[in-house]
Amino acid sequence: MTHAKPVVREADALAPAGARDMWQFIKSLPSAPKRYQVIATLISIIIAAGAMNIGATVIGQIVDLMTGGSSVLLGTGSDAVSLAMIIFALALIIETVGRALNLFLINTATRRLSIDLRKSALDAVMRAPVPRILELGTGNVITRLSKDIDTTVSTISHTGDRLIVTLVFLPVTAATMVLIHPAYLLLLLITGVLMWPWIKQVIRDVPAVTNVVSAVEAKRNNVLLDSIRALETLRQFRLMRWAHRRMDYVSWETVQAWGDRMPLFNRIMGQGSIAFGFLLLGALVMSMPMVAADWLTVGQAAAAVLLVMRLEMHVFTLLFSAGDIQHALTALGRAVSLAKIADDDVAVTDDLPQVTSQPAVTIDNLSYAYPGGAHVLKDVSVTLAGGTTTALVGTSGAGKSTLAALVAGLQYPTAGKIIVDTTDTATVPNVWVSQHVALITQDVHLFSGTLRNDLLLAKPDATDNELLKALSTVGLRHDTPAWDRWLPKGLNTEIGAGNPEVGAEVAQQISLARMFLRQPPVLIMDEATSEAGSEHAEALESAARAVARGRTTLVVAHRLDQARVADRILVMEAGEIIEDGDHDSLIALGGHYARSYAQWEHGTR
Repeated sequence: MTHAKPVVREADALAPAGARDMWQFIKSLPSAPKRYQVIATLISIIIAAGAMNIGATVIGQIVDLMTGGSSVLLGTGSDAVSLAMIIFALALIIETVGRALNLFLINTATRRLSIDLRKSALDAVMRAPVPRILELGTGNVITRLSKDIDTTVSTISHTGDRLIVTLVFLPVTAATMVLIHPAYLLLLLITGVLMWPWIKQVIRDVPAVTNVVSAVEAKRNNVLLDSIRALETLRQFRLMRWAHRRMDYVSWETVQAWGDRMPLFNRIMGQGSIAFGFLLLGALVMSMPMVAADWLTVGQAAAAVLLVMRLEMHVFTLLFSAGDIQHALTALGRAVSLAKIADDDVAVTDDLPQVTSQPAVTIDNLSYAYPGGAHVLKDVSVTLAGGTTTALVGTSGAGKSTLAALVAGLQYPTAGKIIVDTTDTATVPNVWVSQHVALITQDVHLFSGTLRNDLLLAKPDATDNELLKALSTVGLRHDTPAWDRWLPKGLNTEIGAGNPEVGAEVAQQISLARMFLRQPPVLIMDEATSEAGSEHAEALESAARAVARGRTTLVVAHRLDQARVADRILVMEAGEIIEDGDHDSLIALGGHYARSYAQWEHGTR
């Protein structure tokens, strides 16, 4: 009989921040509690915990008074009983008010911190190296920005105040029991020794298990987003069942991860029951002979047992909530690590190198391989002359888009370097690369709002005339059918999410207009004119040429008519450049490009 190997689920690429890093980061947030606020909250918690213990000891006093005994502070008789009842009621009121105040203070501070944390994490994502974000995946980033922060807030709201009160109540209760009789110290020490190994195990095991749960939830979110984005493709190829099966698989992985977590928490509950049972039984067993020996009064013994009984909630809070708190701390650590993801990337300042308006781009012995996979690029070396347009052509999988992504800073090379003007891109922040090297792909995003606001993102100080000139440059003018159909209100037309969709070719023209306004020194276009096979081919090709004019441009040419008009053509095959020249020289060479062009030209007739 064979046994299936257990599924090993690994955490994702960005580990949660440690306790010290979390503390330092939280202290740096604008809404971090001030020292006086922390002190006031601790005083409130101590008063509430003290009131809880006073109530228990007063019950013991009442027992002694009811059995004919006396109290040093309260005296004897019915008046002393009444006074004890009043003190008990006041202690109960103070405890209740204190708990409510503590809950309010902790929850308010937590929610303010969560807002700052979310803003910081989002800002870090926008500043972080693009390859790092792509490595994490969109679903992972969303999980850290939403669920992980929400988990922290929810856990602290529901158990945070109880746990803090518990941490204060335990030593206060221990001190009260020792004041009743020093012999109880032995019982408390034995219980602490019994529980300590279990607490250490929880501290060690829960974070790892929790991070795995968060990682598989992030994977599920990635698959969900991928399915939504590919909805039209899934329908066209009748892959809906496949998409459902894939979603079922990752969802079941999430269920299994939570299931793997349950035995740990069941063990925690069992250990808590053992610890509390030992403590309560020990208090009863110790108290009876101590009363018989007149070491304690009946009321003092009752007070000690009552204190232990009130500890039940706190023992289980400490153990059970330790799991939840560890879960929340791990979730918080994941959010903080996202908020710190851009820390290693130096901010773009005036001290960093500037480039000319038409910089050369040197690709020096560049190689790239996916982790554990074959090489996509192999020692590619080429220099793109400043102010020229270079077309990359080749069969699917030749490495064209990978080379474009590396130059644009979307991936890090395995070996080699990329030099823009005189600057090695490995020596400057990824944000610097994004500012000087712009990438346009077929995936066009229009921001929700007016067309004017969308374009102003590229050049905030642009006038309406400049915006209209940019649109005209890419073929969108008042006198065109596309303008009348898709942009009836001109710059005031509402576009993007929540508004009627514009045509795919118009969306690409708007994207090109943004790039024209931005004026990047280096421009990379990967399928930026993918609608060129439609009736709008000429307009899109003309728009692309207009945007490329006057800058260093690299075009991933999936259509050979795009390559034909380029200053230079690089033919790639299996991750290497096999031909280099302009259109006429490569046709005369009679090689790979000439054969491909002949086949393409024959197919377009």
